[in-house]
Parts: sequence; structure tokens; C-alpha cells
Amino acid sequence: MNILKGKVCDLIYQDDLILVKINCEDEIFQVLMLSPFKELKLDQEIQMLFKEHELCFATLNSSLSVENSFKAKISKIKEGKLLYHVFFKFHDQKISSLITKEKALELKLCQNQEWLCFIKSNDIILRTDYA
Repeated sequence: MNILKGKVCDLIYQDDLILVKINCEDEIFQVLMLSPFKELKLDQEIQMLFKEHELCFATLNSSLSVENSFKAKISKIKEGKLLYHVFFKFHDQKISSLITKEKALELKLCQNQEWLCFIKSNDIILRTDYA
């Protein structure tokens, strides 16, 4: 499970939906969710949780229709028979992605490459109370 820490910077409500904007390392992430399980507040510290298969990446000059896109650098690659576990450094935080071995070889992944990472806004879960 990936975890990024940030602060709530905007809350936009419409009917039973809420768009939560979160500042994480000076990047604004957007999370679309049903009415929150508890009241969120501006400047509240929060964690964004998402699974490894929900983090995608592309070349730096790509145009995407996804709200949450940011640059990150590959810090390590764990090679498997079917899947590659690709670890990224996003400022001082670490996240990872799972992709097929075939696609990893096609992309010629290697350590220290910078990629454009992205996460769909409905693939992020928020957590407010954490140690």
C-alpha cells in the first residue's frame, strides 16, 4: 500500500459528492469521494492511500486526462518472473507501482529515471487519524 502525506487545501461539495484537494509536496492532488465518513477540515493533515496497481506512469512529455500527475524518480526495481515492482521517490516520500515484466522491459526501466506518475482521483482513500 502506498501512502502520501499532505494537507487538505480545498473542499468542494456537490450533493453526495466531495472533491478534496490536498497539497502534497507543493503538488495539488484531487480525491473524488462520496460524502466523507467524518468531517474534513482545511489545513487538516491527511494521508492518501492507494494500491501499487493504481499508480501508473508515463514519459515526462505525455498529456493525460488524469487529475493527479506528478514527476517522480525510480529509486529501485525489484524484478520478478511476471511482475516488476518499481519503487519511486517523490520528494522525500516513497511510493511504488506494479507492472508486467513485459511492459517494464519494453519501457527500458532503470534506476534514477524520472517519470510522470499519475493516480485517478477515485483510486485514492483518505485517512485522517494516523500515528
